[in-house]
Amino acid sequence: MKSCPKVLLSAFSVFLLTLSCTNNKKEVTDLEVGEVAGTHAEIQLTEQQFQTMKMEWGELFTGEFSEEILVQGTVQIPVEGMREITTYFGGYVQDLKLIEGQEVRKGEVLFTVENPDFLRLQQDFLETKSQLAYLKADWERQKTLAQEQISSQKNFLKAAADYESAMAKVQSLTKQLALISIDGETLTPATMQSKILITSPINGFVEEVVAVPGQFLPAAAKALTLMSKDHIHVELILFEKDASKVHPGQLVEFTSPDRPEEVLKAKVYVVGKSINSQRQINVHADLIDKKEEAQLTPGMFLQARIQLDPQRSLAVSEESIIEVGEESFILVQKSKIEGGFTLQKIKVIPGAKGKKYRAISTISALDSTTLVLVKGGFNLL
Repeated sequence: MKSCPKVLLSAFSVFLLTLSCTNNKKEVTDLEVGEVAGTHAEIQLTEQQFQTMKMEWGELFTGEFSEEILVQGTVQIPVEGMREITTYFGGYVQDLKLIEGQEVRKGEVLFTVENPDFLRLQQDFLETKSQLAYLKADWERQKTLAQEQISSQKNFLKAAADYESAMAKVQSLTKQLALISIDGETLTPATMQSKILITSPINGFVEEVVAVPGQFLPAAAKALTLMSKDHIHVELILFEKDASKVHPGQLVEFTSPDRPEEVLKAKVYVVGKSINSQRQINVHADLIDKKEEAQLTPGMFLQARIQLDPQRSLAVSEESIIEVGEESFILVQKSKIEGGFTLQKIKVIPGAKGKKYRAISTISALDSTTLVLVKGGFNLL
């Protein structure tokens, strides 16, 4: 009966010894692929682990990189490409058959406006013009009589005033007729008209139709809005914090929602000088290839990237950068040891992106001879 406790104690000792050996074995295995004991900046890596995990070395290099500002914008037509069609004189709208989106050519008749007042305007012009020859002859006769002291100076002055007044009225009526596209030089009683033609001043398309046939259109009231696509630009919205970074000449790459795979290019042309109530500023950019303007529709929404001025910086392959929480690191080869390497963890601040590389900044002394772990580093941190 007294021997049983010894047997139980011996078995329990064997169990503890086995558990201790298992734990020690696990610790050794973890240490082989983990950080070097006693430091958080260096990692020991064997050659076998390097090959098994298919790791690769890469080099640091110095190049020019441009940061990008992501912005949104729209396709716009400048004010010189917009026209509001109005009339100088009121009248009834006739022959209006346009619809929104319809193309128009410069000089094409858009609609006509009819008003009896147009006849009275032409009548006044023809009557005054017909009197002008008589008044001129009377002025010249009174001038001769006054010089020979046959007639009084008063008669001469009255004849001169009548002639100059009629001449001024003819000039005024000529210009008024020109406003409604009537040529005073060719106007005769037989060619008088009560309708005037309203023609398109630009090549473009109808953006909005306001008037309707039969409506009386008051003077200066809008009947149509036309737009020309001869020149299209991109209007970008830039936040106040980035305003000082952008200037004319910088490259802009943008895409539209309907063609996200097609990247178009423009250049900053004008940067706004004032900030609106939303703390934003407008940036105007013109397309580099004018032929691409035909692909854009005014009002279209855009996603764009403004490329800032390039800066020289150290850079690594983007695969080299390992993100741990909110911080970024790279692993560099500090030294070679027997059967492996000692790696050093370097904190970096990622910068502008290239096609395959990314600029970095760091307080550590690095140069082009430094070897950087390109692949497999994520498994070590």
